[in-house]
Amino acid sequence: MFTILIQEKGGEQRRMVFNKAEVTIGRVQGNDIVLPKGNVSKRHARIVLKDGKFIIVDLKSTNGTYVNGRKITSPLVVKDSDKIYIGDFIVGVDEAGGDDLDRPSETTNVPPSAPAPQDLRPPRPTEAQPMAPHMIPGGNAEPLSAPLPRSQPPRPAPSPTRDMPAAREPAPPLGAREPESRPMPPLSSPSTSRPPIGRNAGGTMPPPLSPIPSPLASPPPMAVQPAPMAQPAPMPPPARDISAPLPSSIPATPAPSPIAAAPLAAPGPMHAPDPIAPAAAPTSIGAPASVVPIADKTKGRNLVGQGAKRVVGRAVAMPGRRGVQFDPLDAKTVKLLDLQANILERLRTKLDLDKLPLERLQEDELWDRAQNATISMVEALETSGELPKYIEHQTLIDETLKEALALGPLEHLLADENIDEIIIDRRDRIVVGKDGNLRGSGRAFSSDDVFERVVKRLVGSEGGRIDETTPIIDLRMHDGTRLTAAISPVAVHGATLVLKKAKAPMPTLADLGARGTMSTGMANFLATCVTARRNILVCGAPGSGKTSVVAALAAASPQGERVVSIEEVGELSLAREEWVALETRVGVGKHADVDMTALLETALRLLPDRLVVGEVRGREALPLIHALNASADGTVVAMTGEGANTALTRLATLARAAGGQHDAVRDLVAQAFEIVVHVVRWSDGSVRVASIDEVVGSSEIGFDTQPLFQFQNGNFVPAGHVPRFYSELEARGIPADQAVFR
Repeated sequence: MFTILIQEKGGEQRRMVFNKAEVTIGRVQGNDIVLPKGNVSKRHARIVLKDGKFIIVDLKSTNGTYVNGRKITSPLVVKDSDKIYIGDFIVGVDEAGGDDLDRPSETTNVPPSAPAPQDLRPPRPTEAQPMAPHMIPGGNAEPLSAPLPRSQPPRPAPSPTRDMPAAREPAPPLGAREPESRPMPPLSSPSTSRPPIGRNAGGTMPPPLSPIPSPLASPPPMAVQPAPMAQPAPMPPPARDISAPLPSSIPATPAPSPIAAAPLAAPGPMHAPDPIAPAAAPTSIGAPASVVPIADKTKGRNLVGQGAKRVVGRAVAMPGRRGVQFDPLDAKTVKLLDLQANILERLRTKLDLDKLPLERLQEDELWDRAQNATISMVEALETSGELPKYIEHQTLIDETLKEALALGPLEHLLADENIDEIIIDRRDRIVVGKDGNLRGSGRAFSSDDVFERVVKRLVGSEGGRIDETTPIIDLRMHDGTRLTAAISPVAVHGATLVLKKAKAPMPTLADLGARGTMSTGMANFLATCVTARRNILVCGAPGSGKTSVVAALAAASPQGERVVSIEEVGELSLAREEWVALETRVGVGKHADVDMTALLETALRLLPDRLVVGEVRGREALPLIHALNASADGTVVAMTGEGANTALTRLATLARAAGGQHDAVRDLVAQAFEIVVHVVRWSDGSVRVASIDEVVGSSEIGFDTQPLFQFQNGNFVPAGHVPRFYSELEARGIPADQAVFR
């Protein structure tokens, strides 16, 4: 019988019984145990019952599998006292249910017999884990703090450097002592006895001993010492689990010696066991089985060396917005583009358009001359029979003039207010976005050369420069549209252009609640956080809608407060007069660069009531977290990252890369922010707040957060936790309704 205990954080425990020797755990159907959470992989882990032992195997999951707070990198033997952490779930095994696979199988889940524990976070490796009463030899629950009587002083452990017979067990671990003489009690029941378990690492048997009872027998006997002692000693406490850290000093209550210990050698200095070889640390009779790593065939791929460590796999956003399918241009459109390219080439030569400065392209006289010349060329094509009847003359003339003197197809797309995004990969691949949905525009430029000229013309009209010496540009146009472009030689397949129109006015928190981006309760809670001057981190994938949420949070600050925002390229749009907007500048010629770090220093000197940081992606991370820990309250920061832990970890990594101390940076980041808002754009183009988390603290494997709100099964639901700072809001006169968390 295979019994598994499962408990979700904040939920009740349930039991699942299997009449098989192996079960799989994952997020999707087809697994024996389905855990429907995003931080659980499709096939996450496997639990195997072999030779009476439970073995947990991680199936290369994204977020990893943890046993007692430690991430496993190879199969491990676990016991019923161990906690297996898989995503938001705690999994345990029942050793009592794994001894007999021939018993009838139970197909129903057993309801929990005890309430769920309050603290469900994974224990840190440095924390001492309490021992359950049933694990104490003898089956009682008496405390082990009282000193045990001894008939003689403890003997020093034999030195592991001395020669020992090949069939003997290795030296006992630090803190172990030789067993004392004890009368052999009778076995409780012949049916509960098991074969001897005294094999050493080499597979040979130690010298014959008296029969050893099963660990289930009560009380378990001790091995017989070759030289009997004068007085029996009471049962010693169990040996420490080899998976726990070594103590800094010898414990006051020594542990029993291993089974079939070697004879005592001459007294010598005591040596601690080698921590690299766990097999050399045996287990005493009656003690719980240790978690011993199983040999892994992929051991060659494990990280080795001083300071080596594994990183937690990052969360990956689903590419719901991408993958635009293009229909090929029809034959009529292709013929029209060919005629445009032919006429435009002759027109450029006739009017010498390449030598005209950019400001002259808007002159009415030039447009009249170009129009007359184009009409003449179209009539000549019609006379010679080169102009098909299905081509409209006026359409051909208008499109040619737009490419010659204006922006070509971009003229129509920029004028359409419903289009908020334009992406051009090449001349015949123009993508437009409406309400987050991307689709083909059905338009194209007549040639790659014309498209590159239009890009230069558009950048020049905004006061920028793009050419062979400066082939990349990122700027904000006068209407707020963000322009990013690249041309040859860096753009191998031709020029590329992205235009992202500014949303004016940007939505408020009430607007986001009304349109379904978040619930009304979530909007009210975030408004309370802004009023209480809590620092908020907004995270999500690129293009997920972080800017809209950041703008709504900044707009929620009380009227009269002075807001200072810093961005690489200005995208925010706040409908308030007390707003100072700063953006970076790329140095050209004698002009020096002005990066985000310089803007942050300037913004702090401007004494803002509210600081808004558009995006953190460089060395400005370290001075930012120092400022947030010092005086910048009520700050709103945007950060690329899928989920609270991912974004906070990335921010800490950037701060360490800028020169921050490794041990202090994580604590500074945890103290800098109280709330993390995770924004996601779904495949239908809609923007939703996937979760709102409170930052509780930091740990050795990441950050401790607790969810406050989540988007689950199509609904926004509270997680049942009340933020810690809510207890002080009433004293400050800030309304704080805790009903939104229920």
